[in-house]
Amino acid sequence: MRRTAAVLAFAFSAAAIFVGSAGSATSKSAFLVFVEPTQTAASNGLVLETEMAGTFNVADKTASGDGEFALLAGGSEIDHGTLTVTGMIAFQFYGCGEVTTPDGPISLPPDWCGGRVILNIRGTSAVSGEQRNALYEVNCQIHNPGGQAPPGTSEGVKVNVRGVNFNKHLTGDNLLVMLP
Repeated sequence: MRRTAAVLAFAFSAAAIFVGSAGSATSKSAFLVFVEPTQTAASNGLVLETEMAGTFNVADKTASGDGEFALLAGGSEIDHGTLTVTGMIAFQFYGCGEVTTPDGPISLPPDWCGGRVILNIRGTSAVSGEQRNALYEVNCQIHNPGGQAPPGTSEGVKVNVRGVNFNKHLTGDNLLVMLP
């Protein structure tokens, strides 16, 4: 009985060390982030369309990048402009190398990864010149082979601009590429 307990204790210890080292490897990683044209709705009926490319470094909590936005009401554009990534808030890593579709899993390059990254951005209106800070959440559903993205998550972008929360994913494809 003691031998079995010792073997189980060793197995759990080794598993904990392995899981801990895998997580710490990702916490030191840097990524390219690509947001294809994506639409996100707010509860007031406004739709925000964004596109962005940039980088972020998990260990340094730094990020940079730029993109464009358009604000739509009833399908008509009411504003557009540019966005600039000014920093990184948080990152949740899902893994690399596979995405699950309704037809089953699809293998991807091993440096194509998924996760949820929250970035600080500054939007500048091309119409009025007004600038606003916002939180920009990118969610990519790629995960480790045989795994899955966390339940309740979906591919897309969420944007929280002071007073308006665009939190319903309508369309969008995102990609995180782990840098060497």
